[in-house]
Amino acid sequence: MPKRVFEELKEFVGTVPMVDIHSHIDGSHPHARTPRDIMFYHYLVTELRSAGMPLELVSRDLPVEDAVRNAVPFLPLIRNTSTYWYFTKMLKELYDFSYDEINMENVNGLLEAIEKGSKQPDRYKRILGEKAKIEKTFLTITYNEPKLRFDSQFFAGALRLDPLISNLNKASVESLEKVTGNSIESIDDFSDSLGHIFKTFSDCVAATVSFQPEDSFTNPTDSEAATAYKNLTKDGKLSPKEKQSLMSYTFRTALKCAEESGLVFQVMLGAKRPVAGAAPSDYAITGAESYTASTLCPLFGEFSGLKFDVVTATPLLSHQLAVISKNYPNVHVSGYWWYAFYPTFIKQFLRERLQMLPRNKSNGFFSDAYVVEWSYAKSAMVRLQVAKVLSEMVEDGYITTELAKELAVDVLDRNARNLYNLK
Repeated sequence: MPKRVFEELKEFVGTVPMVDIHSHIDGSHPHARTPRDIMFYHYLVTELRSAGMPLELVSRDLPVEDAVRNAVPFLPLIRNTSTYWYFTKMLKELYDFSYDEINMENVNGLLEAIEKGSKQPDRYKRILGEKAKIEKTFLTITYNEPKLRFDSQFFAGALRLDPLISNLNKASVESLEKVTGNSIESIDDFSDSLGHIFKTFSDCVAATVSFQPEDSFTNPTDSEAATAYKNLTKDGKLSPKEKQSLMSYTFRTALKCAEESGLVFQVMLGAKRPVAGAAPSDYAITGAESYTASTLCPLFGEFSGLKFDVVTATPLLSHQLAVISKNYPNVHVSGYWWYAFYPTFIKQFLRERLQMLPRNKSNGFFSDAYVVEWSYAKSAMVRLQVAKVLSEMVEDGYITTELAKELAVDVLDRNARNLYNLK
């Protein structure tokens, strides 16, 4: 009985379309350009460095073939990780790699297969549409880049706003001035320019910002925000209170713009960066302060007409965010960001949300991928964990097999489509 239920659900989950609510894919060239995009995705490189691989061995200054061969001796040290599992699954299923381990005898053939794949026109359509069954992927769009053209059948835009909210500094203000063509001398000018950005990117489906674990939010007066902004543009230095006031003010301004534009607001929590000595290029670890999420709650209540989708990189926030979502109809919780993208945490997040929340309050896929080949790899990991969690709930007598199948469609496809109003 247990094995039969799991196999039935695994097979069904494999047929369900998916929506990927966060990626860093280049919409103008969604699939890998070179073997470097496949072999040196930062999730993998971080593990190789942790195992002892000097980063200079895979430097971008080296020919990619040499860099890959330099990495080969370190790959056996990460064969136990789930990153390696879905990495090799991707190689087998997208490049016909027939080995369990990459070594000096088979690496040349693998490099040739990746090079050949990179030259296939419209490769992304086959990978997303036929292999991964990912029907829509969100691209990270930055306010200061030319408007990207991408295949709207497969992709949608999410406007990333960190430089204008959580990482606001003199350089980002100057960049905003170039984009808008206006002088931004006051906090009112800044608010107007932020509104301009939202209008420019009105075809996006979401706005996105990440916050540090120690960030918290207040409701500053216009005078407090104006003073903080003046000090920022004058000498670039702010006291902790001024930084909090300015970040809170700009965040509120962005929330108003998103509400007027009909965008969903994605909030990313649980990553501390930069951290000296941590793995390049991320320089990040996880972290959490309980007050960060709790100080967001007044904003969730104040902007009750705005839909929020909150993700976290740490399980330390998972239960708290599920409780918050339970209390606020406009707050959803989604995905497994970064250091949470491992089976233990994926299953924990899924189980918590399915047991605690209405079935329409969570989205199950958040790839963080830079090319569609890695989207496919990570989708395979998520599908497996969805099938495992749902089969365990059936075996426990908590739900029926029929309901389990409906829930799989909810978390992988239907909820994201409804939340983000996808066509």
